[in-house]
Amino acid sequence: MLEKLSTEDRGVLVTALEKAEKTEEELRYLADHDTLTGLLDRRRFRAELDQYVSFSARYGGQGAVMIVDIDGLKGINDSLGHHAGDNLIRQVAGIMRERVRETDVVARLSGDEFAILMPQTDTEGALHLGEELREQVAESARPAPEADCATISVGITMFGGKQGAGSEVVLIAADQAMYQAKEEGRNQIALFRDPGEPKRNPPPRRQTTAARIRDALTHDRLSLHTQPIRNLASGGIERYELLLRMTSEDGELLPAASFITAAERSGMIQELDRWVVARALKLLVEREQAGRPVSLHVNLSGASLADISVLEFIERRLDEGGADPSRCTFEITETGSVHDYEAAAGFADRLTDFGCQVAIDDYGAGFGPFHYLKRVPFDLLKIDGSFVRDMPRSDADQLTVRAIVEIARGLGKTTIAEFVQDDVTTQMLREYGVDLAQGYHLGRPVDISEALEDL
Repeated sequence: MLEKLSTEDRGVLVTALEKAEKTEEELRYLADHDTLTGLLDRRRFRAELDQYVSFSARYGGQGAVMIVDIDGLKGINDSLGHHAGDNLIRQVAGIMRERVRETDVVARLSGDEFAILMPQTDTEGALHLGEELREQVAESARPAPEADCATISVGITMFGGKQGAGSEVVLIAADQAMYQAKEEGRNQIALFRDPGEPKRNPPPRRQTTAARIRDALTHDRLSLHTQPIRNLASGGIERYELLLRMTSEDGELLPAASFITAAERSGMIQELDRWVVARALKLLVEREQAGRPVSLHVNLSGASLADISVLEFIERRLDEGGADPSRCTFEITETGSVHDYEAAAGFADRLTDFGCQVAIDDYGAGFGPFHYLKRVPFDLLKIDGSFVRDMPRSDADQLTVRAIVEIARGLGKTTIAEFVQDDVTTQMLREYGVDLAQGYHLGRPVDISEALEDL
């Protein structure tokens, strides 16, 4: 075949194949790595942890898992902007890379949370690394030149031996230890021992977190913030995304990211989803009756998509309350938190039957997207913010965003970009043909009452 081509055509073909191979490598990299820091992402970390925990349970040996959380990152983002917060995240990631051993596995789990898997280490070694990280961050990590140095809270758990606990128990224990460090004043290290033996060392954080969420539900300490979603062609606000907040006992307003994971692990996430749905549908009715209708986006957890009672709750509230379903868009995630695609497809199908719209959130983050699009009915495709945040500086992100836009356009669907932080990104998204966008540059989250006053 190649012999029949001219030298020029052969060169063109080879170049095309090389570009395709490079693109494939970039996509594989994106599937496993956090684009902001270059560290492994949550999914890949869980795979590494599962593998090592299984190995140690079969052959013996020990290790440690460390959860590192940046203290007060939300306040930094609010006061100094997301660029400062991103700068701090990259600095903390860099410190972790420098301090860990070659055999350690480092990942960014979420916005402000990192994890380190330390194979074949003892308690003394794990505590020593935790203290090194804590000191280095407190001495040198600044979100901006004029700002004070940041601090981190570190939780550590040991595991191993043929009677060791499973990877989920290990991760929960490390997470609980990290929250214990926060409760002790932040900028602290806490050690949780023997996660497989709760009677000897009970997991107080898990119980405390569930109790706090329950207390917030009972005593009306949950609230909603909202962020505008703008039309990129006109610049006007078309929709609002609802964001859950919880007020702590000391009056601090906590973003959903600080308690959603605990709610999922304690089995309370569906109750939180039902709370948000009820408030959203009530708000739609109130705005309609006031002659000022509004369109809202509501996030649903992966656990809710497999829970028929949540679907029945939505249907009942729509029937009883009289909200216009076409003004309610439910965002369902495309990431690994959805374990049953058939259940997600059935759930989305029923929402469409009700007259609601469906948006696939975090699109591209799981990088198993194509069969997801074939099986789950949807109206809008929300491009994962990890591809948008650094898009002006990343050829790979630009390639990914353009590809997603082409997919959505071919299917006749609307696209939304999140995490838009500057004019350059906004203009690039407009040129690529993205329909809607949100982010701090286009509108910060505010209390819902404040947002409605501005309408």
